[in-house]
Amino acid sequence: MKGKLSSSAIMAAVLVTLLILGVHFWLSNEYGGLPDIEATAEESVDALPDFTTYTDVKEKKEAFFDTLYPIIQEENAHVLQVREALISLKEAESLSDTDQHWIADLAQYYKVVDEEDSPVTVDDALLDSLLLRIDYIPPSLALTQAAIESGWGSSRFSRQGNNLFGHWCFVKGCGIVPGERQDGRVHEVAKFDTVNHAVRAYIRNLNTHYAYDEFRGLRAKLRESGSPITGKALATSLGQYSEEGTHYIEKVSKFIDHNKLQRYTKQFEKSLMPAPSSNG
Repeated sequence: MKGKLSSSAIMAAVLVTLLILGVHFWLSNEYGGLPDIEATAEESVDALPDFTTYTDVKEKKEAFFDTLYPIIQEENAHVLQVREALISLKEAESLSDTDQHWIADLAQYYKVVDEEDSPVTVDDALLDSLLLRIDYIPPSLALTQAAIESGWGSSRFSRQGNNLFGHWCFVKGCGIVPGERQDGRVHEVAKFDTVNHAVRAYIRNLNTHYAYDEFRGLRAKLRESGSPITGKALATSLGQYSEEGTHYIEKVSKFIDHNKLQRYTKQFEKSLMPAPSSNG
C-alpha cells in the first residue's frame, strides 16, 4: 500500500544505515566483531517521572509516551542489530569458533535451548528458530501495554519497581509482594533497576515465552509477506497476556487507535531509513 514500508524494505534500510553511518560493533567484547547479545542503554532512566503531577490528561499522555518511546526505540534497534548479524552468519560459507559461540549464547538467551544444554548444535534449524524470536516489537503495542498495565505509570509496581508490563517473578525477594496475593501463591511482581531494564525484559518476554508462540508466528508471516508489522495486527495474538482474553485484545486495539499510536511505529520505521544525501 502506498506510503507504507514493507518489512523487507525496513530490514534492508537497517543494514544500509549501519554501513552509511559507520556503526560498528565493539571489538573488545568476547564475541569479537559481533554485537553484545543484550543491549546496553546509552543513558539509563532510573525511575519514571511523577505523572500524577499532570492535571491535563493530554499532556500526561504525551509525557508518558515521550518518556518511554526513546527507550523502546533503542532496545528495538539493538534487537534488529543482533538480527542482522545473525542473518549475515546464516548466509556465510563457514562459521568460526567465535561465531558458533555467539550463536550458542544467543540460543540460550532467547530460550531456544536450555541454559544447561552444551554443546549447542549450530545448524539451519537453530538459526531459523532464532530468527523467529529475534525481531522488534512495534512501539505502538509496547506503549499501549505499558500504559494499560501500569495505569499510565501511576501503579505501585511501576513507581516502586519500574514494572510497567505486569511481569511476575518466582524467587522470594525478587520483586514486590502483591497486596492481594492469594494464600499459597509465591509469585512477586518483578522489580527492575531501571526503566530500560523493564522494557528490555518485556521485549524478551514476548520474544521467548511459550505463551506468545502465536505472536511470533504472526509477526514472521507479516515479515515474509512484506506486510507492515503493526501493533494492531499483532495484538490479535495476545489473548494470553491477560486474564481478560479477547476483551484484552479489543482493549489494546482500541487504545492504539484512540491515542493514534501508530505514529510511533512509523517514527521507528523512519529512524531505520538512511538519511537523505546532501549532495546534488
